[in-house]
Amino acid sequence: MASHPLTLVWFRDDLRVADHEALTAAREAGDVVAIWIRETRDAEGRGPRPLGAAARWWAHESLRVLEGELESLGIPLLLAAGNAADIIPDVAEGLGSTTVRWSRRYAPASRALDEVVAGTLSARGIAAEGSRGALLVEPWEVTPSSASEHYKVFTPFWNAAREIPVDPPLPVIEAQSPSAATAERLARVRQDSPHLLTGVADLRLLDAVAGDPASGDQDGFPWWTDTVAAHWTPGVVAAAEALDRLGERIDGYAEDRDVPGDPQGTSALSPRLRFGEVSPRQLLTAVADLTDVGAADRQAWVRQLYWREFAWHLTHHVPDLDWRPMRPEFAHFPYEDDDEALHAWQAGRTGIALVDAGMRQLWETGWMHNRVRMVTASLLTKNLLLAWQSGEQWFWDTLVDADEANNPVSWQWVAGCGADASPFFRVFNPERQRIRFDPDGVYVRRWLGASGDAGDPLVDLGESRHAALAAYDAMKSATAED
Repeated sequence: MASHPLTLVWFRDDLRVADHEALTAAREAGDVVAIWIRETRDAEGRGPRPLGAAARWWAHESLRVLEGELESLGIPLLLAAGNAADIIPDVAEGLGSTTVRWSRRYAPASRALDEVVAGTLSARGIAAEGSRGALLVEPWEVTPSSASEHYKVFTPFWNAAREIPVDPPLPVIEAQSPSAATAERLARVRQDSPHLLTGVADLRLLDAVAGDPASGDQDGFPWWTDTVAAHWTPGVVAAAEALDRLGERIDGYAEDRDVPGDPQGTSALSPRLRFGEVSPRQLLTAVADLTDVGAADRQAWVRQLYWREFAWHLTHHVPDLDWRPMRPEFAHFPYEDDDEALHAWQAGRTGIALVDAGMRQLWETGWMHNRVRMVTASLLTKNLLLAWQSGEQWFWDTLVDADEANNPVSWQWVAGCGADASPFFRVFNPERQRIRFDPDGVYVRRWLGASGDAGDPLVDLGESRHAALAAYDAMKSATAED
């Protein structure tokens, strides 16, 4: 066995074969077998947050492509579903693996699960190695000079993080021809393991989801087959093609990124970054090579890349970001309990044109322009006075790019309860935002029809803003009394 070392590479949110440190190190050591697991959290809540419906569709499609890419390199991809703390040690031991490698994760619950897996592997005489892969800067590499344990404001984080050197991306590994011993062990574990599945379809990532809220259909249907799939081609092959077109999407980015009606105004790489079809190092290198793009456009785009880094920096240090406000006083905010209003917002039937257009873009494509995300979130939390957690969960289920950091951190920012949060009194007026960023109605008409008519508004924007500020004052008073 010593003459034929075998490494099991555990793929997670890194569905690529280039610039993959864990995969590269494994290939340099000998034979490689890959595995991906549709994970469930254990009884103690350890493990990643279960994927939302749109993300499950993306994962299914991207895994199909990854399987082919790995096969071309001579690397088999094993698939499983369940608790990784049981699956990884059993499969690694069955294969006779000397080492298990993976790209590091940063959410506290995922880190806790990885520690359990590493401990079990060590007890069985198998090494466990985590590698850089998801971030440009590890959370422990950028720390403030003060006594504070981590940055809580973006600008000083950005100023510190961008000074840390970033290594160039790694190339695609060389193809392998697994030894006879590896082939024999692989055949045995495929036959004997109770954990392994026969194909991507058996992961059941495409289980039906709730029906279209705009149509009232709540019986469930395969939403992606008629809508989201028409707008995206997941997988590392399409990701590489998108990366080649990056210059077209970034030219003018500093001004155009806030214009939702411009289909070329953003790079549209967020779901590919979320699933690791491209690495942040590949993106940083690609944008640095765009010599024909203005410096202001490049910096504006890179700044957004570091906003993602900041979100993961916060997530690494702060547990339960998806439901616990970072500013604890907001646990007492007097949100309304109004299912009818929540459903109207989900369905894009608030009567507010920019909001309804955004919510229908979300349902149709699994994505929403970032400017419109802020406006729709503000309307929910500050005009409708509904809890940000309800909106965060809806975005989690319907966004193809929803991840454990950006989604809740962004929602907390808009709701005013997070780190570096927008002040609560900053209530986005969606009509003013529409006039400013969609003055010709291009975006609104695209998603609401030729008339752009959204119907009667669900709330009066002025009155509801005053109600939100009164609720905020009531929260502060209640907090002071405590």
